[in-house]
Parts: sequence; C-alpha cells; structure tokens
Amino acid sequence: MNTHATVKGTLVSFLVGITELSPDTAEIVDIKKIKSSPSYPDVIPKQMVVKVEKRDINGRMVDFLVKFCPPGVVIVEASIDLENILDERVFDIKRSIIVECRAILWEYHCNLSFDEEYSVYCVSDYKGDPENVISVRKDSIAGLLKTERIPLDEEEINTTLKFNIKYSKDDITIVDWDGAFVFDPRGDFASNIELFEIANLQLLKLRVLEHEVEDRLEKAARLLQRTTLRKIPWLKSREIRHSLREIIQIRTESIQEFAATERNINLIGDWYSARLFDLITKKLHLEAWKTNVNKTLDALEDIYSMISENFSMSFSTTLEFIITFGWFILLVGYFSLFFLEAFYKK
Repeated sequence: MNTHATVKGTLVSFLVGITELSPDTAEIVDIKKIKSSPSYPDVIPKQMVVKVEKRDINGRMVDFLVKFCPPGVVIVEASIDLENILDERVFDIKRSIIVECRAILWEYHCNLSFDEEYSVYCVSDYKGDPENVISVRKDSIAGLLKTERIPLDEEEINTTLKFNIKYSKDDITIVDWDGAFVFDPRGDFASNIELFEIANLQLLKLRVLEHEVEDRLEKAARLLQRTTLRKIPWLKSREIRHSLREIIQIRTESIQEFAATERNINLIGDWYSARLFDLITKKLHLEAWKTNVNKTLDALEDIYSMISENFSMSFSTTLEFIITFGWFILLVGYFSLFFLEAFYKK
C-alpha cells in the first residue's frame, strides 16, 4: 500500500447528554457480539431507541440514531460511510456531524453546558494485519485521533498509536481522548462503540457531579464566613441540616454507582471487553475525576461540620444568655415582691 492509498471506513460520532425529559422509546437496542465475551450487566440501563432517521449534511446522507438510557441520558449517534476515512476532509465532515448531533440533543432539552462527544473510525475493508495499514498512514490516523490538522511529531504519533488492544491476529483498537480507530475485518464494531458510550457516560456524570459539588462548596464557604461573623439566623439551622443530608446522599449514590461499575467489570475479569473498557477509562482519566470529586466532597463535609459546630456554639451561647437573663428577671421580680410585701407590712 502506498502513502496515497485510500482506506474505506465508517465514521461513527456520538454525543451523550443529560435531560429531564422521558422521551417515547421503541425497542431495546440489542448489541450482537461476534467476540466471545460477555456483556456488561447493570453498568448502565439498556439503551432504548427513540428515533432513527437520515439527514442531509452538506450533500451527504448521514444516519442518525437517538437512544435513551433512563434516567435522563440521551445518546445521539451518527454514522456515515466514507470512501477514504483518512482524507483531510473527514475533519470537516466530523465537525458538521457533531454540530447536527448537538442540535438533536437540544431537541430533547439536554443541558447545554454538559455533553460528551466522541468519534470512532471503523475500518473493515482490508486483509491481513491492520498494523500494515497503520504503519503506512500513522500520521493521518494520529491526527484524526487528536483532532489535529497540523503535522504531529513522530514521538507523539508513536505514543498515540501505542495505546491499543488486540483480540485476534487481524484486528486492533486504538484508543485516545477524542476518538478511537477500530480495525476489524468482520465488522464487529457495535460492541466496541457500546463500551465507548458507557465510558463517556461515566465521564459526563462525573463532570456534572463535580460541577454540582463545587457549586455547593462555594455556597458552603460563604455560609461558613457568615457563621464565623455570627450573622447566621436561627432559621438557617434547618438549611444546614438539609444540606448535610444532601451531601451524604450524593456521596452514597456516587459510591454505589462507581462501585457497581467496578464490580461488574471485575466479574467479567480478563475478557476482551473488560480489558478494552479498562483501557478507555484510563485514557479518559476517570479515576482522576473520581478522586477529585471525592476530595471536593470531603472538603464540603468538613465545611458543613465547622458550620454546624459554629452554629451549635452560637446557639448554646445565646441559650445560656436567655436563661441567665430569665433568672435575672425572676430575681428582680422576687425582690420587687419582697420589698412590696415589707412596705405594706409597715
């Protein structure tokens, strides 16, 4: 194969979004696998079809599949067959497809601030070892994975392509942050794409959770400053207790969800799908995201503990003052009665 040889393939780009709607769904998506590896039970709910359609994007017909994963997750998946998946024009094609996918997400009132996009370049029209194709066009492949038009350094190219996994002699999957290349002469792409969607869904949930926790952290810091200055009204005690319960609930739910994912992956063990999923999560730095979220939750709990302690001390001091003042009033009344009684006896 020369350096100008074309490589047929299918570009699959998808966006994952969060919505409060519950769209009408049809059949459940059933991923048929060729590789002998089990599915991921209970990692995410079954993906249900919302809509299937074709749209004209800049003169090219693109297939769109909208899926719903309760509660509140919409996946818009677009696919297009290309005569040369390594052509520079693929950058523009992908951008146009992503724009359309985002427009579809908006139709389902997804949060405009949070979505995850990913592209999978699927190649099946080849024979023999796919690394022969990769070695000839590695600069183009690395550029598409990085979404980078400028020529990449040789070391950067080699580092990018080393992040891969093989199952048989004639297939290979290369994973990166923005996308992946899947070479499989049997066309077994659906099961891999499912794993990419699961990982990006996990990343999106972590991003949303981190934003929510950081927002609470800012509010808690302001509330702590007010308690330090003794400007917090007594009525705020109910808000403090409610916030503490919410924080505990958030931590509990996040721990349960992350633990469930890891448990199911561990059940699968060394199967290809488990090893691929592990590779994807490492490339997306999901563990680092989890660590950051947990650190923020720890800080949030510490702040609310300090607020609670400050409020308790403030309330105790105020209560002591009220009790002391009450005793003082009683003593004044007692002595007043004593002197009145002594005066009338005279």
